[in-house]
Amino acid sequence: MIKKAKKVFVPDEQKDEKYWTRRKKNNVAAKRSRDARRLKENQITIRAAFLEKENTALRTEVAELRKEVGKCKTIVSKYETKYGPL
Repeated sequence: MIKKAKKVFVPDEQKDEKYWTRRKKNNVAAKRSRDARRLKENQITIRAAFLEKENTALRTEVAELRKEVGKCKTIVSKYETKYGPL
């Protein structure tokens, strides 16, 4: 488990130009990181929806093929009953 570092408050008298430059740079990096995370989450959501739709279609196809196989087995069974094993 990763623990978050405690915030270190900087007194106003130590907030020079270097401090503000680092703060601005950090804020831009944090925004870029949040945007990248949101984009990745959106891509995952879209991919999951696509896969769920595809999974439903494949399940339907499997069900249809099982019905067809059942019909073929019935036909073969009737044939074998009438004419003997294949």
